[in-house]
Amino acid sequence: MSGENRKLGLIGATSAYLVWGFLPIFWKMFGKAGGWEVVAHRVVWSLLVMLLLLVIFKKFHKFKETFHYFAEQKQYAICLTLAAAFAGVNWWINIYGVNSNQVVELGIGMFLTPLISVFLGVLFYKEKLPPLKWASILLAFLGLLIMVFQLGRIPWIAVGVSSTWAIYGALKKKIKVDPWISNTIESGLMLPLALVYIFTLNHVGTSHFFSGNPAEDLTWVLVSTGVITTIPMVAFSYAALNLPLNVLGFCMYINPILTLLVGIFIFKEPFNTKQLLPLSFIWSSIILFLFSESRTLAARR
Repeated sequence: MSGENRKLGLIGATSAYLVWGFLPIFWKMFGKAGGWEVVAHRVVWSLLVMLLLLVIFKKFHKFKETFHYFAEQKQYAICLTLAAAFAGVNWWINIYGVNSNQVVELGIGMFLTPLISVFLGVLFYKEKLPPLKWASILLAFLGLLIMVFQLGRIPWIAVGVSSTWAIYGALKKKIKVDPWISNTIESGLMLPLALVYIFTLNHVGTSHFFSGNPAEDLTWVLVSTGVITTIPMVAFSYAALNLPLNVLGFCMYINPILTLLVGIFIFKEPFNTKQLLPLSFIWSSIILFLFSESRTLAARR
């Protein structure tokens, strides 16, 4: 890869994770609407934006070919359908976490995602791990157990957001297709359910889309989910094609750091030893993992 492409890839990755890190501020605007209504509109409007981009970048023909191929290949069709389902649940957890004042827990959960992804790689793809990486997974698990003990409950926001995104990534690993195209197909698979949900809300009079009540109406904010959530995905897709995985993986931590800071300093959520102690274990596990990865890369040179 050229130096210019790598530079643009780094800009793309940083931009994507910056947007995702500050996304809780955007989700806070939907406090009046239910999480599933926002998810449904995100599906509709992001699909329209993605289709438009595929036409602009002359990839629509490839999209149609890939769609027909997946329709004929049962294994890939199942993987993509499951990926779409886990993506939808992940979006809902993010929105619910923000609007139930659990952004700090959301940020802590995001730190767990890469480590759960590593564990799934061992479980489903038979990837081999050196002892240090196993130790990092154990540290993260201990951090989670401490969090359960401190809170007196399972931190389902943290567990849910990390596990659904890690499973989504594991499923997408099986589908070696242009991420723009696979993301568009995922939204297409979710579209029927999204439309049914939107029309049902409209029928029973609880919709926030052209509701007729200025105090409750969120029409244009709901429409904006298409652009707000698609643009960082496009930037990330470009970065994934032009950056080494170790650089991309390091950039990944921008998102949870910013989410955590947004929860503490913007939404003024409590942050004390109940959160700091388990988080210190999770941070230690990440440092240990990165140290192990750097040793592996050095040995290959």
